[in-house]
Amino acid sequence: MRSDTIAGKLFKILWTAERMEDYSVVVIDRGVGGGLREINLRGVKIFKDRLVVDGEVTIPIHRVVAIKWRGEVVWRRRGV
Repeated sequence: MRSDTIAGKLFKILWTAERMEDYSVVVIDRGVGGGLREINLRGVKIFKDRLVVDGEVTIPIHRVVAIKWRGEVVWRRRGV
């Protein structure tokens, strides 16, 4: 897996982070109202093409627009 892809960055966090709760992702929310939504990575399962939140909600990986560590953006999709 290339480390410069969104999935690559998330897998690196998964493999190296001591505290997943320090990380969150900002995703495009397709629910009511649209906009952006921040999701803490604690309890999120990371796959190559999607995130699964609380075992229920599936979010395609292409909707991730930023990764945060303790509230600070550490990665952002170009153009967003």
